[in-house]
Amino acid sequence: MAGRSTRFPKLRPKWMLSHPMTNRMMVTEAISGLNLDFFDNIYFICLQEHEDKYSFMKGFIAELDDAGLRAKSNVVLLPEQTDSQSETVYTFLSGYELDGFIFIKDSDGFYRCDVEERNQVAYFDLNDMDDINARTKSYVDLDVNDVVTNIVEKKVISSTFSSGGYGFADAKEFCKTFEKLQDMDGECYISHIIFEMMLSGSTFYGTKTTDFKDWGTLDAWNKYKSQYKCLFVDIDGTLITNSSHHFPPYTGSGEPIEDNIDLLAELHEQGKARIILTTSRPERLRQLTIQELQTKGIPFDDLVMGLPHCQRIVINDFARSNPYPSCSAINIPRNENNLTEFLS
Repeated sequence: MAGRSTRFPKLRPKWMLSHPMTNRMMVTEAISGLNLDFFDNIYFICLQEHEDKYSFMKGFIAELDDAGLRAKSNVVLLPEQTDSQSETVYTFLSGYELDGFIFIKDSDGFYRCDVEERNQVAYFDLNDMDDINARTKSYVDLDVNDVVTNIVEKKVISSTFSSGGYGFADAKEFCKTFEKLQDMDGECYISHIIFEMMLSGSTFYGTKTTDFKDWGTLDAWNKYKSQYKCLFVDIDGTLITNSSHHFPPYTGSGEPIEDNIDLLAELHEQGKARIILTTSRPERLRQLTIQELQTKGIPFDDLVMGLPHCQRIVINDFARSNPYPSCSAINIPRNENNLTEFLS
């Protein structure tokens, strides 16, 4: 979290950006796929200058409290920028004099895995990715026993790459190796620490990860966010054939518009849409409406009733963290089964 975030120009540090569905900070989401109960303590290593500029601490602590992580979490503020991720970790370890097992996790990506107490590299396979910037990764070779036989920075030597997680059985061994390499030419990556330890006889194992999400660049982050939608969907004429509380066919007697419902159900099941149903039905018909929605298999997260029977316009702000256009509108013919044509 102490990086420069140079790939996210004119924005807050990337780890502070909000996840499109959970609204949690990127860093909180980044660790949510790990077996966090396994760890005694979680240390978030940031820069003091970011607290001075953005005053993030209060909100971040509240978020950790909401996630049930506050009791084991420690926010560490470094007084100065370091030159590498490995130097950040070394500076922290030296100040806290920790020993025993540590696991280092990048703040700009997500994956699921169960961490074990051993030297390890969390990895993912290029063949399981639809879209990835292969040049930004470190790559690992593994033998049949998942022992790491080679690790190289920014060079494709295999289809398996580090997904941004590194375990060290002994924190003091990490520190000793960094001290040995800290004057090397160029940036000292975690992969350099691991390779040097392997040359000295240490064994590292591969830990397979699933559901990997790469948020390392602004383009990757925006592409990831674009999969998610907050949908405001009218009920009558869109999901149920038009009905009325004034005239027949009366409210509750409409027919489900199956294809439109199926599309929303698929998006909702994938976790890629928050569905807010809107209607001009009066508030007194809320219970009848909820029963009808449940009977007809219409998914929803919120239900807004009593809207005026007039044109509806969505107004929303946009910014670099929420690029233009940040909202749009879709009009479909009443009672038609063709929402898929318009909601791509």
